[in-house]
Amino acid sequence: VSVAAAFRHIHPAMKEWEVPQIPEWGEANKPKAIDFLHLLDHELAEREFAAGDAYSVADITGMIAIDFMKPARIKVPEECTNVLRWYAALTSRPSATA
Repeated sequence: VSVAAAFRHIHPAMKEWEVPQIPEWGEANKPKAIDFLHLLDHELAEREFAAGDAYSVADITGMIAIDFMKPARIKVPEECTNVLRWYAALTSRPSATA
């Protein structure tokens, strides 16, 4: 949710979709997204996938959220090594490029 709020309120392409577009709200959501990445990193230290032992819609949703972080100008912190590993594994799946 925080990534979506940042994207919708910061990215110029969303100006007509998010009326009024409030850049301050977008910026306010960036730290919330980073906080969640730290929480996810902790969880991914003990398992391969976001919601358990198998690839699921939670992984797909998370992968897309991270994809949307780039236009929202949010970067995965370097210390979130488990998130980076997880994201790399997900994006290397054939279904991720389909």
